[in-house]
Amino acid sequence: MDNAGEALSSRRKRQRLIFMDNTDDDMIHTGTLLELDLLDCPICCHPLTSPIFQCVNGHLVCSSCHPKLRNKCPSCSLTIGNNRSRIAERLLEAVLVPCRNAKHGCPERYPHGKELADHEKICDLYVCYCPAKNCNHSAFQLDLYCHYTACHKASCSRYKTGQYADAWLNIEEKVLVLQECDNEELLVLQCFKGAHGLYVAVNLMTYSVPDVWELGYDLIYRWGNEEFTYETDEMTKIQRINAR
Repeated sequence: MDNAGEALSSRRKRQRLIFMDNTDDDMIHTGTLLELDLLDCPICCHPLTSPIFQCVNGHLVCSSCHPKLRNKCPSCSLTIGNNRSRIAERLLEAVLVPCRNAKHGCPERYPHGKELADHEKICDLYVCYCPAKNCNHSAFQLDLYCHYTACHKASCSRYKTGQYADAWLNIEEKVLVLQECDNEELLVLQCFKGAHGLYVAVNLMTYSVPDVWELGYDLIYRWGNEEFTYETDEMTKIQRINAR
């Protein structure tokens, strides 16, 4: 099997609900399920963009791969030439694909290609992952807080902003999740052993963009009659905790 065939066989089937806009009568047709692999170049597997070329049998290839084929279609070996696939090009202009984070509530739709990929790259920065052990739930920040309250409240310690609270962290568990009593923000305490002893990190579970609010904390460690206080005005923001 040639490289093109290998690429086709190894790709996972991707399906997503798409929306086709009919600009002639302003009607929007919804509910069509399309395999998005059909909108990818079968050679490089990247999203197709205009111009799109085709052989006499209708096999498509993107403009980047086209010069490398020496006018020979990799699918059927017939001449591919400079024949444009106008239908495929118009289809790309008409199809609006939802963001892959639509399940999290993102309403945005873009044409299949670079514009969609650029949006999803930014949108991914707003998705947070549940810090509860063995839970694979992911959501935008506020929805994640609601999920944690509904599903993991029994295993969570509570705290109130502006007040000191004792936190008992099991070294073997390595992670302790604290939830704010009013705003339901999630703090993740992590401990790990280092060259100079035991380290503790305090993280805010939130999206990783610069416009999010800043929180600080005081960390007080007590051992017998000794007490050590660490103060900071900044808290590390995380979208997920490392595997444990």
